[in-house]
Amino acid sequence: MSSQSQLESIRSTAPLRPPTVRVLASYADHTDCNLASLGFAARVDLDRLLVGTKFQAPFGQSPFAFSRGTNFERLLRANDYATPLRLLQEKMGFAVTDARTINLRQVHAKNRDGMRLRADDTRALVRKILQQHRDAINLIDGAVLEATIGGVAAHFEADALAARFSGPIHAGEVKSFPVVDGRADPDKLGAALDQVSVYLLLTKRLVDDLGGNHALVSPMAMLITPCNVALAPTLSVMDVTKRIARTERLLATVPDAIAIADSLPSGLNFSAVADKNADPGRRIDALHDLADRVGTAYSPNCISTCGNALFCRARALKAAAPTLSGPNAVRLLPGVNSLIRAAELSDGANPSPQERPVAEHLARAGRLYDEATLQAGRN
Repeated sequence: MSSQSQLESIRSTAPLRPPTVRVLASYADHTDCNLASLGFAARVDLDRLLVGTKFQAPFGQSPFAFSRGTNFERLLRANDYATPLRLLQEKMGFAVTDARTINLRQVHAKNRDGMRLRADDTRALVRKILQQHRDAINLIDGAVLEATIGGVAAHFEADALAARFSGPIHAGEVKSFPVVDGRADPDKLGAALDQVSVYLLLTKRLVDDLGGNHALVSPMAMLITPCNVALAPTLSVMDVTKRIARTERLLATVPDAIAIADSLPSGLNFSAVADKNADPGRRIDALHDLADRVGTAYSPNCISTCGNALFCRARALKAAAPTLSGPNAVRLLPGVNSLIRAAELSDGANPSPQERPVAEHLARAGRLYDEATLQAGRN
């Protein structure tokens, strides 16, 4: 069985989530979690996996927000992208005379073969840009970039525009959240910039693969959003150099998805978890079975970015995992598996070899705490 077929078998009847730049940017913060890595590689939509259970994801795009986003993108594509081209001229000084545009979403079918063909087109279009061919496209809408993540090859759809005029190759994102008085929701803005960072990183790799100089890819992210509460578009430009480097470091740590899949018994997959007709408790038990076999790595930032977050938080609470107290607690408690064990070591319990480096510090902290509380009681 091929690796792709194996992962499809593991996804089984679970809801499918195609790999987009948005999905990849969200997953980049969870590369240390084997359950998230398996779900990502198998293209399981974790945001919908637990619908109907007590651990259902507490987020998702509302129909109003979806409609607003669709209308905003339609406005930007009108008249052969006249509005984005005007913004690029006004904000970035790009010459837009006789600009050439293409919407790859309209060229090929919306399926796996279509994604592969769009990736081929993207590659050919970028090659012409690098060659400064006179017929090179200036704006690419719906570019598809190839990448191998955790040993699995995939195609990632850029949810925006890629632009290149005289000078560097630029990339951008289209978002429907407003920028009011020059300010945007910091969480939404951060997520959007993370997505552009992934897009730029994959574009750099493509340029390298084509024999070009990846320095031609600008680290300046372009973000097209509504200005204030109306849908009038505005263009913001921000340096994402550090975000690109961070994304590259995170993706370099992605575990081998096939190795994780090989650790599962034959026939074990996400189907029992996704079955909305089954008892919710049985669905949760099935996910616990998967999680016990591959492992999870909950952290507080999972709540806003991973559909399994509430489930994994409950597991962390049951285990009194140090991660519940944040990343600093994890860093300060190497080799200690639970907060309960940390308290025992602070009371002078005999440490195991792996606990020994931190046990002395915990015991000293415990003594200082006892002395302080004793002194407070006397006063």
